Parts: sequence; structure tokens; C-alpha cells
Amino acid sequence: MILNIHGFRSCGANAKAAFLKETFPGVRVVSPDLPLPPREALEVLEEAVKNPGEPLEMIVGSSLGGFYAYVLCCRYGVPAVLLNPAVVPFVHLAGAIGPVTNAYTGEPGIWTREDCLALKDLFCETAYRVESRFVHAFITQDDEVLEPRLARDFFRFHGTLVELPWGTHRFEGLDRIRDEVRAIYGAVVK
Repeated sequence: MILNIHGFRSCGANAKAAFLKETFPGVRVVSPDLPLPPREALEVLEEAVKNPGEPLEMIVGSSLGGFYAYVLCCRYGVPAVLLNPAVVPFVHLAGAIGPVTNAYTGEPGIWTREDCLALKDLFCETAYRVESRFVHAFITQDDEVLEPRLARDFFRFHGTLVELPWGTHRFEGLDRIRDEVRAIYGAVVK
């Protein structure tokens, strides 16, 4: 099973889920819609991880989902593919405190100071505690939402890092990394 984790104000039925289903047609891809509060989001994700009927072989996450993928990678030792990951999400999302709207569903929500503090606690729990061989970060140099330098500096010596010149924060052009993602998955299931 592959777990796909969407970013902030996104949903499970995103371009990354479609990419994974196309790339791995015989593999179950789980891509849940997550609640806004980080603790609730992790409860949903950990329920998927602990599915007794199917082993989790790889996690893919983008933006805030990349941070959650990193947390799960740290907790469970499962390889993670991080696409333009939020490195310090409690800083990135401090400016979002207040009413928010899901960009795909239009569903309204509230992002709180407590949500940012929960992300800070998760960062403190996991920063630099995962085995580098499990972490595979892909960043685009033209990410207009997150500062690519932060991810570059964090993952340069902490996992594998692939930098791409374009793709924006949405990580357009996923086909460019298809072979690398297949190789990461293939190393797990060999």
C-alpha cells in the first residue's frame, strides 16, 4: 500500500494521488481527506498506517502532507517521498491563522494558533530523528509558497534531495520524477 498525504487546504483526490495510481496500477493507493487540526489529521493517517490487512510500503506527501509524511517516516521507518515539503510548518502556516477555505471542495474551516503549536510539537519530536535512507525530498526551485532554500538546507544532509528547476508549489510535471519514485518503491518491495 502507498499512502498519499495532501497539503494544507487540499484534498485526497489530488494530482499526486492520480499520479501514484497511474504509476503503480497494481498497488493500492490510499489518499484520505484530512481534517485541519494536525492531531486529528495524524489520527486519520495513523489509522491507515496500522491497517492490519495491508503493509504500508511507501508514503508520499506534498507541502504540509510532506511534513506529515516525514513524521510518519520517523515513527514507523517507512520510506517517504516528500514533494515541496513544509520543513517548519508552524512558521509557514502562522500567517494562515483564522478562517480558511479548502481550495478544492470550498469547505470552510478555522486554522488556529493551537494548530500551529501542535505542528511545532511534531517538529520537535521528529526533527533529524529519522534514518536518512528513508527520506527522499523533491523540491522545485520556483516554489512560490514555501522557501525552497529551507528544504534544500534541511534535506541536503538528511536523506536524498532532488532539485528541479520548475514545477511551482503544486509540483507540476510529476512525470519527471516517475522513474525515481518507482525506484524508491522498488527498493522496498524487492
